[in-house]
This record gives sequence, structure tokens and C-alpha cells, in this order.
Amino acid sequence: LTMMGDEFGGDVPVGPFELIGSEAIGKGVVDTLADHPGCPAVLMRNHGPFTIGKDAEDAVKAAAMTEEVAHTVWAAEQIGTPIPIPADDITKLNNRYQNIYGQH
Repeated sequence: LTMMGDEFGGDVPVGPFELIGSEAIGKGVVDTLADHPGCPAVLMRNHGPFTIGKDAEDAVKAAAMTEEVAHTVWAAEQIGTPIPIPADDITKLNNRYQNIYGQH
């Protein structure tokens, strides 16, 4: 979706499954986001989303967008196969939103 390109710069990455109750899930989040610079969200396998931001409001915005995108992609998959936006266009969307649009 264009909003994924705008805000996340691409797909939301999926991190590994980790049991809750140890530092492993936090390490999984950090390691996954390190491989996807600029993306504020990760979906941890068999768990759900974790988000980050410059402050709590920014992290909550990323969480809300992650949930909205997940719902939209799920709905699109019910009627067919979504066609991904080309990577070059994702880069352009992200640059415009982050550096020109003025909403971030």
C-alpha cells in the first residue's frame, strides 16, 4: 500500500517466534528492525506487532498504521492476489512523505 511506502519505506518485516518472558523477544524485535532501517514496525511471528518511534505518540501511530495495513492486505487477498508496488516507487513515496510532504 502507498501508506506502507510513505511511513515504513517498504514491507513490515516479520521477526522470529520467541517465547514471552525473557529478553529473547526484545532481541528478536531489535535484530529484525536493525535489518530494516527506517521501518518503525515488526510483526513477530505467532505474536503480533511491535513498534517504535521518537516518542510514544509516534510508536502508537506506527501500530495503528500496521493494523490498518494488515486489515487492508487481508481484505485484498480475499478477492485476489495483491500486486506489489515496484521498489523504485516505494523509495519515491517514502522520500516524498518523509522529506517533502510535511506531515511527519
